[in-house]
Amino acid sequence: MSNSELRLAALSKLVDIKSEAVDQRLSDEFNRIEASLQQSSDYDELAGSLKVLAVLVPRFHMVTLPLLQAFVRSVPNRTLTQDGSPISGSRIRYRSAESLTREAIEVAEKVRYLHTEQVVDFLLEMSQVADKETNAKAARALESLATFDLDVFYGDSPLGAEPQARMVAHLDALRNDALMTNANVILRVLAIVLSPTMEGTSWSYQSVTIRRGSIASYGGVADMRLAAICLTQRIFGLDTSVEHRKQALLTLNSATRREGPVDHAETSAMFERDAIMVLEFMLSLVGTETLPLVQKIEHLAYWDYYHGASQAIKNKALEIRGAIAEHAEYQVYKQLIGFEGIFGDWEELKRSEQAWDYSDNKRRAAARQYLSEINEASYTMWRDRILEFSKTRSNDLAMFPVYYDFLESIGKERSDLAMELLIDHEEVMAPFLIALMSGLWASTTPNHLEAVVKRWIEAGKHLTSIAKSLYKAGVPRLEVLTEVAGRAAALDDKRAMTQVMGVAASLYAEGEMGAKSIFMHTLRELVKRDDASWASEIWFSRDFKALLSTMEQSERAEVLASLTALPELDYQAEDILYEIGKHDLQALIDFLIGRLKHARMLAKRKRETNDSSQDRFEAIPFQLTKLDELLAQAPAALLTAIRVDFDLEDRYMFSYRGARTVKSVFPEFTTTLEEPILKYVKTSNDDDIEFVIGILRVYEGSPAILDVCKEIIKAVPEHSRTWNEIAAAIESTGVVSGEYGMVEAYNSKLQQVSCWMSDENEQVRSFSRWLTEGLQSLIEKESQRADRSLELRKYQYGSDPKED
Repeated sequence: MSNSELRLAALSKLVDIKSEAVDQRLSDEFNRIEASLQQSSDYDELAGSLKVLAVLVPRFHMVTLPLLQAFVRSVPNRTLTQDGSPISGSRIRYRSAESLTREAIEVAEKVRYLHTEQVVDFLLEMSQVADKETNAKAARALESLATFDLDVFYGDSPLGAEPQARMVAHLDALRNDALMTNANVILRVLAIVLSPTMEGTSWSYQSVTIRRGSIASYGGVADMRLAAICLTQRIFGLDTSVEHRKQALLTLNSATRREGPVDHAETSAMFERDAIMVLEFMLSLVGTETLPLVQKIEHLAYWDYYHGASQAIKNKALEIRGAIAEHAEYQVYKQLIGFEGIFGDWEELKRSEQAWDYSDNKRRAAARQYLSEINEASYTMWRDRILEFSKTRSNDLAMFPVYYDFLESIGKERSDLAMELLIDHEEVMAPFLIALMSGLWASTTPNHLEAVVKRWIEAGKHLTSIAKSLYKAGVPRLEVLTEVAGRAAALDDKRAMTQVMGVAASLYAEGEMGAKSIFMHTLRELVKRDDASWASEIWFSRDFKALLSTMEQSERAEVLASLTALPELDYQAEDILYEIGKHDLQALIDFLIGRLKHARMLAKRKRETNDSSQDRFEAIPFQLTKLDELLAQAPAALLTAIRVDFDLEDRYMFSYRGARTVKSVFPEFTTTLEEPILKYVKTSNDDDIEFVIGILRVYEGSPAILDVCKEIIKAVPEHSRTWNEIAAAIESTGVVSGEYGMVEAYNSKLQQVSCWMSDENEQVRSFSRWLTEGLQSLIEKESQRADRSLELRKYQYGSDPKED
């Protein structure tokens, strides 16, 4: 136990003692902490002060929050130091005002049940700061306060729902502008207080027990839930945006759930009251809310019906269904947009999963019928309807397949309407321009669109959408694609350039040979910008793979070179590399070595510029998903390339770059790898042996490396520095578990090399004796450390009563 831990342990004992001397001692300590938090700029001193304050909270809880609030507001304006010097470079990331603020939040949580309202205000303020980690921690702290804890609800001094009730009442007292500023986190908090469950956690030195139960209506729960529902409804009305109101509806819907069957009559009545209250609120919205919200209401109401614990709840949900059925405009919207709409009879849907078979084909048939209804008399109605429907937003536009087809058909068959939507309502239709343009390219008057597209290209507008619309457009549109590529390059629009590459690959696969030059030209433009993000966009395309298979060797080399700057080789990049490696395995190996060189270059640049903000770069992943199949076929070629790179490598980094590459290809050390590695041992060259040991060390002491280790022992002088390196490779353990995991691992190492004591080679026997002495010393030290660690945990968390 360190000195600081001993000091904190001593203070925690003093806090519980009532005496004049102890009071004076603790007051002096608090005054020191207060002065430090108000004035100091030394990071370690401030961090230590916060830890001490956390211990002193029970005695000084009345002044803790004001002190913390003043601290977190002032510390960003201080120049933090360590050992008298300003903190800079990479250290500032971990020793910053933000990290101290996060520690202050942990201290504030210790008084959350004593000063609930003040803690809520403090955490709301922290949830709005610029630092994402800090505001996320504050939000989690608020959510923790809102969560029902079995030990708090039913404990020795039971609080029931008092903390949650105080929290809700305090939030309800906020002004509307404050509620809106904090709406996202407050709605998450309200969803938690409306949860039907509570949990409890208990700890011992060797285990943690998690308990779960259902909320009950007593202890102030019923009144608190009613207040939370009313507050959520109030927040719903503060903003008319669809996303805000959806979040509020989802929060309200938390009140309709229950944790399994409820035997207690009053609790059951509470759940029924709350569910019906929420459903009545949603029913009142059906006739007035926007169509996306009506869709959300239908979705929520169906599942409330499905899980309804009483007939009264089901009947109220069915009332919503009836109101929605009479909403004629929503019925059209549901057919065209309805990714969350409920199709079919609710009673039948609940009885049988087969009743859910309402395929997109039926919706497409309805869309075709709507298309046929567009004429001169209905033109204005359908234009306005499309404009309204197109305001629906989703993070994934693939949620609108039927609507996309409908708009594409309008472009093809009602080009007059499509052109008006494109020209006069460009902003509203922006997410759906691709569908309209795709249809127009296939219409009888594509020249009308071409004039608009040329103006957009010249203005640098909608370049990505224009490119996407050219899929399957054929040779007549290659000129347009070329113009998009040129304009995107001039404007440095990387997203549009990526789309150009995907379209070019698709057109090439369809037989348009000229598309290949567009692909390569755009690739080169992205290479100039050191950008390889295109790989994550088109890696899966069979058209792209077909293009790769027809490339010249020099062209594939360009594709490989373009991937050098990828921050990491994810499965998408691997898929591309795999296709190239099938044609040219050596080129793939050279590419991987190139990434190792690129990593060194970035590290050198970072050292020279002292720039800690550079993006992360992982040359080779810890685990390959596909490339290992190819590379494992040529272990000698891979080792040869890595051995050449080893001479250029910073030796201390070899385990993280070159050696990791070997382990990524060969996760297990097998004879396939052992045979070519032994060739380097037999040279007796110091650099070759250092190279081999570097690879052995990444296998975390696997018994499979012992034969190679033995050959190295034979090849090097006794008690040389190399012995230490071999010992480190053998003693490495990887992950262990349990207090005595390392002891068990070292004992296992002893058993593995015990046979070396009788080896025919004297150097092997000598090494075995030396290694055994070292392992026995490690076992003794590790056993003592584990004993101390176990005692500390028992002190912190208590012993298991069964052991006493």
